Amino acid sequence: MTRPAEPPPAADHGFLAPTPDRQPVDHCFRCGKETPAGVGLCDEHNPKQLSGPSATQMHATVFAGIVLGVIGLFALFRLTLTDAGPFSAQVTSTGAGVAAGAVAVAVSITNEGDTEGHADCRFTRDGVPRPDDVAFRTPAMAGGESISLERELTPEPDSPVAYVAELLSVICQ
Repeated sequence: MTRPAEPPPAADHGFLAPTPDRQPVDHCFRCGKETPAGVGLCDEHNPKQLSGPSATQMHATVFAGIVLGVIGLFALFRLTLTDAGPFSAQVTSTGAGVAAGAVAVAVSITNEGDTEGHADCRFTRDGVPRPDDVAFRTPAMAGGESISLERELTPEPDSPVAYVAELLSVICQ
């Protein structure tokens, strides 16, 4: 019977562990000289031995900066977005357009809110929004103001759905 091989002798330190006769060290952030553990600057760069921020303080400062940045971003978004509207819109008249298959449309749009704003509107062929609907943005309207606009709607050459004057509607937000 053969004997198993002897295990290698145990090392007194691991690959990343310091040797037993050495103490853990840090390095100066500016020049790289060895410093005692937990000391970020050497005596040359920190002659008065001022203590630096702890890791917890540094992480808390970064976290607070991120939180304040997000809050500031939300505040900026809130200031840039207005609370105009709601907007009511209705087709006031329709007729034949100049181009073949075109429909001339007059609409009345009212800002029913208290704040000035723009309405984003779209003409629908039958009240159901589609990707190929004609969309437009109104000029700025004060709260309670109404405007009338006229547009000529010409169907796309490859569109299977034509504009029918009796079915046209306008939706504004």
